[in-house]
Amino acid sequence: MPSNRKSSRRGPESRIIKFLRGVKTALSEIWRETPGKVALVLLVFLISLAVIAASTITPEFLINWESATYWEDNPVVVPPCWVNKLGFRTSQTAQVYIQEPTYVEIDSDKGVVKYTFSYNYTLDVDTPPKDIYIKVNAPVLCETTPDGNITKKTPLVVISIERPDGLVITPWSLPLVLLGEAECGALLPTTKTTKETFNLAHVITSFMAKYNMTIPIEITGENETYISYAKAITRTAMRVTLEGKYMTVLSVFVYPEYFSVTLNRDTRILEDIRSQVKNLNETISALNIITYYKNKITTSLNLAYNNLSWLIENINLATYTDYLDTLYNVSREVSNVKDLALRARLPTDIRSEIDSLISRITRFIETATQTMEIINPTVSFRALQGDYRINVSLVYLIKTPPESIRAKVGIIIKGGCYGLLGTANKGIDIFTVILYGTPIALSIGFVTAVTAVFIGVFAGIVSGYYGGFIDEFIQRTVDVLGNIPFLPIMIIIGSMAQAMFTGPMKSLYIILLYMAILIVFGWGGVAITVRAMTLSIKEEPYIEAARALGASNRRIIFKHIFPQVLMYATAVLVFRVPDAILTEAGLSVLGIRHGWPTWGSLLANARAESRYDVWWWIFPPGIMISLTSLTFVLLGLAIERIVEPRLRTL
Repeated sequence: MPSNRKSSRRGPESRIIKFLRGVKTALSEIWRETPGKVALVLLVFLISLAVIAASTITPEFLINWESATYWEDNPVVVPPCWVNKLGFRTSQTAQVYIQEPTYVEIDSDKGVVKYTFSYNYTLDVDTPPKDIYIKVNAPVLCETTPDGNITKKTPLVVISIERPDGLVITPWSLPLVLLGEAECGALLPTTKTTKETFNLAHVITSFMAKYNMTIPIEITGENETYISYAKAITRTAMRVTLEGKYMTVLSVFVYPEYFSVTLNRDTRILEDIRSQVKNLNETISALNIITYYKNKITTSLNLAYNNLSWLIENINLATYTDYLDTLYNVSREVSNVKDLALRARLPTDIRSEIDSLISRITRFIETATQTMEIINPTVSFRALQGDYRINVSLVYLIKTPPESIRAKVGIIIKGGCYGLLGTANKGIDIFTVILYGTPIALSIGFVTAVTAVFIGVFAGIVSGYYGGFIDEFIQRTVDVLGNIPFLPIMIIIGSMAQAMFTGPMKSLYIILLYMAILIVFGWGGVAITVRAMTLSIKEEPYIEAARALGASNRRIIFKHIFPQVLMYATAVLVFRVPDAILTEAGLSVLGIRHGWPTWGSLLANARAESRYDVWWWIFPPGIMISLTSLTFVLLGLAIERIVEPRLRTL
């Protein structure tokens, strides 16, 4: 009995050892060929990527990889950062997540504690980053009052930025509010800064003070009220530029490179108003009304006319104060005319003309005091290069604070480049999709190719060995499949599958359906060739000898015929793997997509967005598809060279 157990254990072990030796021999034979060396190196590289990806991929990624929210911290459609080494200049992307405060400040007298989280960022190019925002998960702190009650404290989030020019600005100050119940030490929901909460007025005020952005008195004159109008218009011009060109929040990375203010010297509107005053004066002078009212009206209109004439004649020397004083004087005189016209009972059309003139003057005054029609500030900004220090402070009003807290602070600066391969639309990290698409592509290729080839091998052996009705049935089935247009069938079934399958497993079901169709249409060609090989092999003398010794059909097929066609099947197999991968990629590009991250999906996104100009979006998945195809083509060539002598003897 012991000897029987020992021999039974040796049987499987010897078969495993024999199999491993066979694999080693096959790999050695392939390694001897130059294409085989290249193919094996590339295959090890692809399999390594697939193993790494398969061991780190998460279900969340498979479901949300095309969601903009999933990639919200990434810049959108930017090249990889290594392009900077080739002479391109782009700002760096920073995604920093801090849990421990950099330093703590405690003011026991005032009962204030400030936990500050800091990060240093360097801008070394002439263009600012694409975006900046801060995400904070702050803890709830608790304090026991003298009467024994527990008070829960939430912080004020104060974000300050120390700039290379020495300016310290505080663009955000956000009080956090506790909604509902929360335990002591629990983190509040994420608070994210936005351009709506950005204190642009503070930034503009800081710029004007730091860079002495004052309007010359030769432009404004000496009236303090009018000077305040000019300053407000200047601030508006700066706000429009910073909101439009720099998305508001990027103003922290720029400085006013050029600033000037001019006065509009165009007199056409003034001349038009003066002409209207003159015509009105002539019309009223021709009326037969009480002399007292006529003299009063004409006197006021003459004063308005003279004021306008003085401003027009001295426009090149006038200040903003002169401009507005004149307009206000004209408005006052014309308003006086309106009162006199009502008392003098002038005709309705004359009074309507006076109202129209007053309305026009009023609108012009509003334009002059609220817009850049008269005061023309010109300001341009430029990226401020150097080192920035971003401080995120959580300020608590608490007398007995903990020495340290555990929070989550994210400092996100979206630069002009990202990662190893850049990003696509929605900020999709191309390298991540390339990595996680590797096991999916190889799985589709291997499973489809192996299944289709082995179905074809066994169908061909059975067809050639048994003949008769079985042979006829298999061959006619192959003929029918060969005459069905493959691509239209794939497109139709793929479109139906997208509408038919739902739920979290939809993508998996669609991929399995694709693989099933590829298998159904992929085994026929192999079966025809293997059938021809089987017809030749079964006529060999050793097959007849095996039959004479009483060998069963099953033994003859698996012992004598299958090993003969196995190397051919292996050669066909390696060529079929890239076919399946290319088919999946092609369907994705055509819009028949399954939803999982694959190389074809990246190309499909580029096609959908018509972004053929973004090379880092198109080249990486294209190169991976080409590299995978090249790997198996070279492997097939190496195997074919090994198999070829035997094929010639069959």
